[in-house]
Amino acid sequence: MLIANFLLNGCAGKKEIVPLSPVEERIEKSPSVSASLLESAEQALRSGQFNQAEMFLERALRLEPRNGELWYAMGQVKFEQNHHAQAVQFCLKSNSLAGKDPLLIHKNWILMESAYLQMGETEKAAWARRHYLGSP
Repeated sequence: MLIANFLLNGCAGKKEIVPLSPVEERIEKSPSVSASLLESAEQALRSGQFNQAEMFLERALRLEPRNGELWYAMGQVKFEQNHHAQAVQFCLKSNSLAGKDPLLIHKNWILMESAYLQMGETEKAAWARRHYLGSP
């Protein structure tokens, strides 16, 4: 914000720095807050604390509901909790928000394949595999 003021107003004279409104402050902080929550969730996931990871991700998703990485991470948590159908749904949501992020889309299809295999749905697993191999 300080740099933006400097660039907009130049060096001429002392300018008053206007603080951000609560809404602007929330918008400015939310990506870094959700990134921090995602990092905490990933750490909890690695240490097997799946409920803790889920809690962090729920909070992050309230801040950034259109973040495909967060939905993918929630899919990972659901997979580890043996909620495989939910894992698939979170991956599909993530893919719908992934835009042109091929890595995220690829990770989603791989996780969906694993979830379908765990559910014994081999045809759907093969369908997911074809997607991440590039031949749907």
